[in-house]
Amino acid sequence: MSIGLYVHMLNAFLLCVLLILSTRQIAGEIHLVDTPDARKWHEGNVPLSGGFAIFTAFMVAGIGFQPGLQIPWNWEIGLGMLVLLGMADDRWRLPPLPRLVVQTVAALILLSAFPRPIDLGSFAGMELWQIAPLLGEVIAVLFVVGTVNAINMLDGVDGLAGASASAALFWLALIAFHEGAQLSALHALVLLAAVFGFLLFNLRHPWRAKAAVFLGDGGSLMLGAALAFFIINLSTGERSVAFPVLLWVVILPIADTLSLIVRRLASGRSPFSGDRSHLHHLLIDAGFSPAITTALISGASALCGAVAYCGVVFGLPDDLMLAGLVVPLCVHAALVHHLQTHRLEAPAEAYELRLRAAHAYQPATSGGGHEPPAAAANP
Repeated sequence: MSIGLYVHMLNAFLLCVLLILSTRQIAGEIHLVDTPDARKWHEGNVPLSGGFAIFTAFMVAGIGFQPGLQIPWNWEIGLGMLVLLGMADDRWRLPPLPRLVVQTVAALILLSAFPRPIDLGSFAGMELWQIAPLLGEVIAVLFVVGTVNAINMLDGVDGLAGASASAALFWLALIAFHEGAQLSALHALVLLAAVFGFLLFNLRHPWRAKAAVFLGDGGSLMLGAALAFFIINLSTGERSVAFPVLLWVVILPIADTLSLIVRRLASGRSPFSGDRSHLHHLLIDAGFSPAITTALISGASALCGAVAYCGVVFGLPDDLMLAGLVVPLCVHAALVHHLQTHRLEAPAEAYELRLRAAHAYQPATSGGGHEPPAAAANP
């Protein structure tokens, strides 16, 4: 990597850190904070400015890119729309339908720069995109919207969404370098650096017991769209990588989202209803700490990303990579079933115990600077 790339990454990292430090107070003043409830077991009101900081740092760092390497206009508009949508949802709790409409429009804007259909892979000697060219376009839109919501739903424990997205960005950058897609690699690494700046405040480590700022819906929606953008970009270039191979990079959050939707529908509830049935919730209810839960899930995501990289480097057959996706799906389903049937305590009872323990702490205002969260939870 050139020295210029390191400079861009350092700029994005430092800008994100400075933006988080400078916006935490403002987030409290405009009520852009997360408050604990029956699903969100953190303490006090926590700023939701992490996503805005990541997006702004990435875009500002992109100003210094050389001509021809700038961030595409459709990316600026599409990701910007999702950041604003998420911030509005954090502030006013928007209904599902308007959120879905804006996400779809943003997906279409992001995909407007791809005149070539995505590479769906070769099976039995046939190129699927040539058999059904419209199929790739439909899959692309559904994939962007699905990944946006999958990362959003993953954002339920300190550092989980950021660490998982970081692992995905890392492997996508390596795949891009291997395929000669230098522009995609540059953008992925600079965005990764911005996410690292956020994780200093959100990920638990020896110098921080709890998160001081949350990603917010704006950040999780934006990161989900960015990951989908990179995957589709790599599957549409001249040296395209088959979409099923790249799907390994985000298979874990997608599996958790699909599993959750099926379970909610099976119980007669809306797929948009909130509960504590995500894999990370089940692990915490089983007795794992938030830090261990984040390490386990993000580590598994990194392992799946490594499978995608190996598939690209060693040229594994597309049908083998597609069939292999059954493995993480089945492992996830088996783990969720086991955890649901062996919970240490009911979520409601656990919340009551935590609420009593934290009852003595009552934040005076809705601004930043309060006790940071033990674990957040999204629908």
